[in-house]
Amino acid sequence: MLNRLGLMGMLIATGLFAAALAIAADTIVVGAYPANPPWEYKTASGDFEGFEVDVVKEVAKRLNMKPEFQDMGFQALFAATSSGRIDFAISSISITNDRLKNQSFTQPYYDSDGTVVGKADSTIKSLDELKGKTIGVIAGSTGEAWSKVNAEKLGIAEVKSYAAQQDLLMEVQNGRIEGGAGELAGFQYAMTKIPGLKILVRIPTGERFAMMAKKDSPLVEKVSETISAMKADGTMAAIHKKWFNVDPEPGTSTVKSLPVPKAE
Repeated sequence: MLNRLGLMGMLIATGLFAAALAIAADTIVVGAYPANPPWEYKTASGDFEGFEVDVVKEVAKRLNMKPEFQDMGFQALFAATSSGRIDFAISSISITNDRLKNQSFTQPYYDSDGTVVGKADSTIKSLDELKGKTIGVIAGSTGEAWSKVNAEKLGIAEVKSYAAQQDLLMEVQNGRIEGGAGELAGFQYAMTKIPGLKILVRIPTGERFAMMAKKDSPLVEKVSETISAMKADGTMAAIHKKWFNVDPEPGTSTVKSLPVPKAE
């Protein structure tokens, strides 16, 4: 039989364990690649800011949860969600059928296109003019996936991968590569910080961004319902205007409630 001290010790330990579980349950852990403005970046003080950071904070507020952001490389996000190390990942992650086989996504909240960005004096105006040129991409991005599929068809001489968007765009600015292929909005925002660049070609991709989670995570439906409410009351549109200084286009996933995507 347990003596009184032993019983008290067990009760205290059980209480502490229950309290820890309660704290964990009230926290939503989100991984982010914070070199990806305007979607997510870190301020000089180390705080996370950006379009998707605002989305997460609002979702967490409405669910009475505390958001905890973790600084991670883009490719590391996929392993972190799969293992359950984080609840969600954000970083302008496109919903693709291949990704849906191994991950789950909330409903989307942003429609995007791809683009090729180059120097302001570049004469390139079409994808066909990339023949014989070297372009750069961010490793693990849909820009890299697009380049792998289209490089041979377009006659692209070489595709170079970079770990960070800034490194890629500096290479473009310095003329070491002809252009950078990637996501339109991210490049448009970056171009306000890095002069001497312009959009060479817009690539219709049908990409949509969402929060990514472990396959069949029970949080996905709950978060998606919250995102629907944010769309309905105009909060999502307000976040869009804050970061892009324009209202979202009617009918896009920023304003239209959509189902949770499923693999085909």
